[in-house]
Parts: sequence; structure tokens; C-alpha cells
Amino acid sequence: MFATRTIQSRRQVGERAAQVIDRVIFDMGVDRLVQGTFGLDRHCRPHFSTAHVAPGRDGVAVALAQLAECAALRAAANDDPDPLTLRTHLDAVVAGLLREFEARSPRFRALPAVAAA
Repeated sequence: MFATRTIQSRRQVGERAAQVIDRVIFDMGVDRLVQGTFGLDRHCRPHFSTAHVAPGRDGVAVALAQLAECAALRAAANDDPDPLTLRTHLDAVVAGLLREFEARSPRFRALPAVAAA
């Protein structure tokens, strides 16, 4: 009942990151999101922090301000976009995060693209 959900594929990491991003934007706004850091722990679970986080021994940390996709998201959010445009930018941010996770984490690269059936 209280067990954490096991991440079994890169797709699940992306889905979870998208859920976290949606929640952060709803709770705190785009500016706070872009100023924060996304981490990937040793179990390949994505985590958001509003502060700068140094990567742990087995984890990865990505400062969102360094992603070009986040700059585009911030600019689009300031223009009061329609929901479809905002979703397109959010998907680009998730893709950018997954790109960084893949570049920095051997554990993430070892995950299959999709979970086995």
C-alpha cells in the first residue's frame, strides 16, 4: 500500500516528470519551475526542487534554467498561450529533461524505452 511505484522504463520516467511539471506549474507557476532543479535518484525516479540541488552519489541533477526548452516555455507563458501551445512547450521540456538524464545517467540509459508487457 505504501510502496513507491517502481520505474521500469524511460517512458515511465518521462510520464512521471510530466506529472511533476504539471503539478509544479499549477502550485507555483512557470517562473518557479524554471528556477528549480530536476533530479533523478538512483531508482530513476524524477524529483523537483525549488533550490539548486547537487547530484547525489548515484543520482543526477539538471538545473532547468539551463535548458533552452524552459526559456521557450517561460516566454510562451508570459504571452498567455492557449492550452495546446503550453502543452507543446511542456512536452519539449520533458524531452529536454530526458535528453539530459540520458546523457548523465548510466542507470537511465540501461532502462528499456518502454516497459515489458
